[in-house]
Amino acid sequence: MNSPFAAALLAGGRSTRMKQDKALLHWHGQDLWQAQLHKLQSIGAARVLLSCRREQPLFVSPSEEVEVVHDPEGADDGPLGAITRCLEQVQMPLLVLAVDMPWMTAAFLREQLHQHESPEKGWFFRGPHGDETLAGLYVPSMLPLMREALSKKDFKLQHVIETAVHSELAVTHALGDEQMPFFHNANTPADLK
Repeated sequence: MNSPFAAALLAGGRSTRMKQDKALLHWHGQDLWQAQLHKLQSIGAARVLLSCRREQPLFVSPSEEVEVVHDPEGADDGPLGAITRCLEQVQMPLLVLAVDMPWMTAAFLREQLHQHESPEKGWFFRGPHGDETLAGLYVPSMLPLMREALSKKDFKLQHVIETAVHSELAVTHALGDEQMPFFHNANTPADLK
């Protein structure tokens, strides 16, 4: 994509299945959130955001030029709320990556951005279980759909993406077998071994 874009790491989940904060798990010698953030910092984003809860001990130095977007106190609107807040802040295409997708590579993300020519449309991948909502490109034209879903307390990103595709605000691409491992997420500490 030749247009400027932002990238956001979603690290504010409560990790209830993991029973510990996924963002703080170790992955190749560093905390998982740091490894994921470095991927996003390497793909040429004009702005990089870290979405997390205020009480999480995720600290970035000012020299890293990362914008931290905290969930509001008491917010319980999941990834939809976090992505909406980030997209409202940047007002440009926003590449989103979940902290618990450690097998996603910067090379794959760069390749997808390079192939995607339309900064007005979001893009997502469709796997065997539906759309992969936590590694894709959200665009400002999707904000009204996202705000409406939040107002109705319909926090399922699948619904937002389906509506965006139907409204021609986004496209989906079928995942090939070779791409599926990038989208695996870690739900237990054993998954990272």
